[in-house]
Amino acid sequence: MVGNVTSLPSFIATPATRAAEAGAGPAAELKSERVRPDAVRVDARVDARLEYQGDVLASREDVAAAKGALDLFIAAARQVRGLLLEARDLALRAAEPETPDAARVAQDVPFRALVQELTKLVDSAIGRGGALLTGASVPVAADPDSAQDLEVAGLDLRIKARAGEDDAIRLTTASTISTIDGAQAAARAADESIARIDAGLRRIESGTARLDGHDRLLSALDNALAAHVRTDFDADAARLIALQVKQELSRASSPIASAAPSSVLALFRE
Repeated sequence: MVGNVTSLPSFIATPATRAAEAGAGPAAELKSERVRPDAVRVDARVDARLEYQGDVLASREDVAAAKGALDLFIAAARQVRGLLLEARDLALRAAEPETPDAARVAQDVPFRALVQELTKLVDSAIGRGGALLTGASVPVAADPDSAQDLEVAGLDLRIKARAGEDDAIRLTTASTISTIDGAQAAARAADESIARIDAGLRRIESGTARLDGHDRLLSALDNALAAHVRTDFDADAARLIALQVKQELSRASSPIASAAPSSVLALFRE
C-alpha cells in the first residue's frame, strides 16, 4: 500500500510541489508565473524599435548608394565639360573667316578625336554603374517611414546621331569643323552643351548636399534607436528623444521632414 507522498525528488518535482515545499500554494505559484501586461507592452516597443532600426539602416545604405551614383555622375560630367571646352576652342578658331580651309580640315582631326574621347569616357562611366549619365532616374528609399521612393533625375551625356530635346550634349556624331558653317554650328552646340552640363551639375550637387543632410538625420535617428532599445526605457528619456526627433524633422531640408512620421515618434512614447 502506498502511503501519503509528502515530497518528491527534485528531478521530478513540479512547480506546484516546489511551491508547496516553499510554503506557498499552487495559486501563488501560478500568480508568480503570470506575465505582467506592462512587460508585454515594453517588449512590443523594443521589438518595434529593433524593426524600425533595421529599416533606418536599410535607408542609410540606399542613401549611400545614391550618393555614390551622384559622385560618379559629377566626376564624369566635369571631365566631359573639360573636353567640350577644348572642342569649342577648336571650333571657334575654325569658325574665324580668315582661317584657311586647309587649316579647318587639319583642326577637324583633333576635334573628332575629342568627340571620340568624350564618347568613350561616358560609355565607361555608364559601364561602371553610371545610369544617371543616360538620363535615367535613380530611386532612393531614403525615408524608412514611407513606401514611396525618392527619385534623383539624371542627365543624358551621350553623343548621338541626333540630339534629343532633353539631351545635354548638342554635338552629334556628325559634327565637324572642316567647313566654316560646320565650325560655327559646332561652336554653338558645344556652348549649349556646356550650359546644360553646368545646370545639371548644380542640380546634382544640390541633391548630393541634401542627401548628406538626410543621412545625418538618419544617423541621429539610428543612434537614438540603438541607445534606447532596452526594457528599462525611461519615460522622461522617451519624451526627450521624441522632442529631439521632432526638432530635427522640422529643421531638416529632406523629404522625411515634410512627412513628420508619427510612427517614428510613436516608438518613443511611454
